[in-house]
Amino acid sequence: MSNFRGVWITVLDEVVTAGRSTLRDLDGPEIPASLQRVAAYSGGKLPPPLAASLLTEIDRNEWFRDKVTENWSGDPDSPAGWFLRRDDGWWVDVATAAGEAMGGRDESQLTDLQKQMEKLEGKRQAAAGKAADYKKALDESRQKAKDMVEAARRSVEAKFAAESAELAAARSEISLLEERLDQLEREHRELQDAFDGLRSRLAKARRYRLDPSPGGGTSRFAPSDPVKLARQLDLQTASYGRAPGEVAAPTPTDAAPLNLDAGVRPDSSDAIRWLTGLDEAVVVLVDGYNAQFHIDRADFTSGAARRHLVDALQRLRAASAEKHRVVVVFDSTLPGERMARSSVGGVEIRFAEKDRIADEEIVAMAGELERAVVISSDREVREGAEDGGAVVLWSEALKDWLARA
Repeated sequence: MSNFRGVWITVLDEVVTAGRSTLRDLDGPEIPASLQRVAAYSGGKLPPPLAASLLTEIDRNEWFRDKVTENWSGDPDSPAGWFLRRDDGWWVDVATAAGEAMGGRDESQLTDLQKQMEKLEGKRQAAAGKAADYKKALDESRQKAKDMVEAARRSVEAKFAAESAELAAARSEISLLEERLDQLEREHRELQDAFDGLRSRLAKARRYRLDPSPGGGTSRFAPSDPVKLARQLDLQTASYGRAPGEVAAPTPTDAAPLNLDAGVRPDSSDAIRWLTGLDEAVVVLVDGYNAQFHIDRADFTSGAARRHLVDALQRLRAASAEKHRVVVVFDSTLPGERMARSSVGGVEIRFAEKDRIADEEIVAMAGELERAVVISSDREVREGAEDGGAVVLWSEALKDWLARA
């Protein structure tokens, strides 16, 4: 077990409570060095970083875990009980509970997005209906004006004064209706753009959903499937790829296969420092949409978020001992410029073809390169790139590195 964050802290809340109580019962010299800050904390609910430190120490320190177990009186058939007792298969049960909790949260997010889409669709339809009504009224007013002009022409001498005033009023009405129609058409286009953006975000959110297969239960850090868990814990393994294709790799050398240093987590800033410290240039493939989601989550589909990401990748390339080839791939459905180009800092920007998504292009390119590093937190991208022989770092690592740089 490692990296206790987010849903893990929620699922193991009873363990955190029992651990704090145990710390209060220990003498000063007995308190593990890693828990000095936890023991000194006197506030209410333990902040997530301290709670993560406490769970990590309980997980790896058998003596302290026994103390916590003695001080805990909860349900033995619960995530806390499984975590503390360590019966055979305990980690599968705990991971399943964490996956179920994470799955519920993702379902709630999807429901919220669907409701927003339905609301925007209703507004769009209402605006379209109003525009049609105004267009009909405009056509009728124009025809009326034409009729009035013709009538005025036939009886100009008898009715000139009255019909001239009525004609002026009709023209004024037409002008107002035309202005209103233009405004409604602009509003309709804005609503359509917002609707398309939400539809794109919903499609991406569905790709982020956890695997709901029976008995599955998974999380970002501990999949319930033992094979997937082994792959995640062995992210350092990579193999030689095929001959380079559309994105050319550096000239092959006799260097050892590319591997992440032992003890370096792929979701930490240390992983990016490992990348920048390599003494041989590699191709770095970045999942643009996924990286934007983690760096600028509040507005990750905007052009500003894309520029922010490209600036960050320029910093990464500038910090590298060897100037790696950095390629960032975006979905073609994202707003903004579509032309494939190289930025001032040497970051190559690409867009997926209309019949493909960026995830598929990244996996395909990773399989064609001799030595590649992929940056993405998307499960399918990670697994596909690893199968192709690439080393995979998580988008959280880039975000953490930027915060510390």
